[in-house]
Amino acid sequence: MADSAQHVNHKQHKPKQDKSKARAYGKVWLFFVYYWIIFGIGCYFGQFLPMEWRKPLSIVLLVLVLFTVLTNRARKYGLVISHIYAIVVGLLSYATFTAYLQNLGTEVFYKNVLLAIGAFIAFGIIGYFFVGNASSMGKYLFVTLVALIVAGIIGMFVNNPIFHTIITIVGLLLFLLYTLYDFNRMKRGQYSPREMGFNLFINLLHIIKYVLRLANKFRK
Repeated sequence: MADSAQHVNHKQHKPKQDKSKARAYGKVWLFFVYYWIIFGIGCYFGQFLPMEWRKPLSIVLLVLVLFTVLTNRARKYGLVISHIYAIVVGLLSYATFTAYLQNLGTEVFYKNVLLAIGAFIAFGIIGYFFVGNASSMGKYLFVTLVALIVAGIIGMFVNNPIFHTIITIVGLLLFLLYTLYDFNRMKRGQYSPREMGFNLFINLLHIIKYVLRLANKFRK
């Protein structure tokens, strides 16, 4: 009798859990779209950003990211920082995307964007459906991220094609693995919708940028 009662109780709770999970997932994707909109607004105004402001703004952005990654400020001021990041990255991305569009041509440009989106979806599916628990990856991804940020700052003052190609390949692999890791976190319920929506936005944006950068480097 007790087993039967537990079974009935479990059946009653499961729909509620499924609805709660679906609502949380819905919020994640709403925040994901929201940050893309903020980025798009920044990107639009990026056409008016003077070229001489790009490098100083890039350095400030990298230092801000490094500071928030290495301290606990990201949690306390996460909402503010995420908006600043999305806007500033949008401002800086206008010239970057315009250059890639001109260099690669419209067809190749959008094919590579679609390739990046496909890779994002593929790694998300792997992380959600095929990986049991990816929590142990977190510390390795974090160390690689810090190293990549530092390398990015150094790269602003070093004009070495091989160095920049290595950064690009490492960055692409890092954010593909972060996508796998974040989707796995979603499956395990270890996230907040706003933070996860922002993380997925960042992952996809960087994957697109790194794919375009590689395509631009190896274009015929």
